[in-house]
Amino acid sequence: MSALPYGLLRHQMPMLMTGARVFGHTLFHALLPSPGPSRTDGAETAAQRLARNIAPVTRVIAAPRRELVEHYIAWAGAAHSYDGLLPPHMVSQWSLPLVGELLLRMPYRLTGVINQGVGLRAHGPLPRDVPLHLRASVERIEETPGRIKVVVTVITGTAQAPTLVEANLHMSFLLPGPRAPKTSPERAPEPDWITAGLWHAEADDGLRFALLTGDFNPIHWCGPVARRSVFRGMVLHGFGSFVRSYEVLTRQGVPFDEIDVRFVKPVPLPCTALSVQVAPEASTDTQGWRALRLAGASDAVHLAGRLR
Repeated sequence: MSALPYGLLRHQMPMLMTGARVFGHTLFHALLPSPGPSRTDGAETAAQRLARNIAPVTRVIAAPRRELVEHYIAWAGAAHSYDGLLPPHMVSQWSLPLVGELLLRMPYRLTGVINQGVGLRAHGPLPRDVPLHLRASVERIEETPGRIKVVVTVITGTAQAPTLVEANLHMSFLLPGPRAPKTSPERAPEPDWITAGLWHAEADDGLRFALLTGDFNPIHWCGPVARRSVFRGMVLHGFGSFVRSYEVLTRQGVPFDEIDVRFVKPVPLPCTALSVQVAPEASTDTQGWRALRLAGASDAVHLAGRLR
């Protein structure tokens, strides 16, 4: 895949400005003690009260520029699939500044935030070349030992149809102190996985996805920094892995309007022979869900979830 033009940066100014605010927020909170476990107030914890008190963020933004959309669609592997439309998963590009705005209202150190998964539901096609109406809200804040779990919902639509794409973004803040011990719940038998298709990640895909979305966390594109991280090397954005897997399913005609995945293990860069797998239709549960996963070398699972 050819390199993307650095001129795409001009389309990412809202996210870059949010990143600067996050940096300042991080410096300020580095001088403060880390928040400890919240106290309960009757039946409500401080985390629950915080979630209730953070007001939603609403925006009306200009339609994404055609240059950015075309490069995004090409990177996703979806060329010629969205004539006059935006991919529903492109929500990652315009939602990040709103999510950042909500996170900045929380008392947690943003350097400790981890993206853990995404749920996406398409209520209708998202037209191109029209202003987008956005609403981001904190759906839930849940505290567990050593971790604060946050779910943010982002609704994308137009003036005529305000709810076309609904995204639930799952994040966690790591806190100092002991964490809950890992348990090994009884697992259901693995389905007879069907391979829907394959994709691979190149060494520069982290930088490409950063140029397309504005998420410039250096673990995705800067080797020296990434090698000092817990991953010991560059890894692809979790949302990037989701996007490429989503388009494999779409190209292969797997029907779904709703998909929900968790980022189990980052995809290292580069990485070959990534297999998007779904459970047989016969294994669909009573609510219409089918299991899916993204498997890599030695059957490592990078994404795990379900669709319907």
